[in-house]
Amino acid sequence: MRFGVLGPLQVTTAGGVAVRVPEAKVRLLLAALLTHRGRTISADRLVDALWGDAPPADPRGALQTKVSLLRRALGAGRGLLVHRPAGYVLQVAADDVDAGRFAALVTRARAHADAATRADLLGRALDLWRGPAFADVADAAFLAPAVRQLDELRLVTVEEWAEARLAAAGGPGDYGA
Repeated sequence: MRFGVLGPLQVTTAGGVAVRVPEAKVRLLLAALLTHRGRTISADRLVDALWGDAPPADPRGALQTKVSLLRRALGAGRGLLVHRPAGYVLQVAADDVDAGRFAALVTRARAHADAATRADLLGRALDLWRGPAFADVADAAFLAPAVRQLDELRLVTVEEWAEARLAAAGGPGDYGA
């Protein structure tokens, strides 16, 4: 499964087929799990993320229902969502999330001395963006730090991409070094 957060929340199969994730709370659950990819999030924290100050009468039961709906939506990828005594974890590789691919391309670009290669890699990283991070769920308060971090990295990357393009073309900032 592949996950997209650099724009509206998106899930696709390995073959590129779109996966529909139903209802807002299930999408928020997925967003919370993706912001903590590979790390366990406590059930209490997930309940707070989904319902804030107005939790349902049986918050754990309601959370389990949302987890079941998410697993059903993930189909063949349902084994990625694992329950542990401390909470839940979405076990996906960084490369399976567009934000992880973005970060990896930026890191690779920064390691290159050649400005044209750097510009190409940074451009490929920026091409992964489909809109604002977590666009369709970004108003959830718990996502604010992740959205802010991704937005800042995007802005820095745009600046680095422009500088690399100028340097590759022999423009300002290229002092023959």
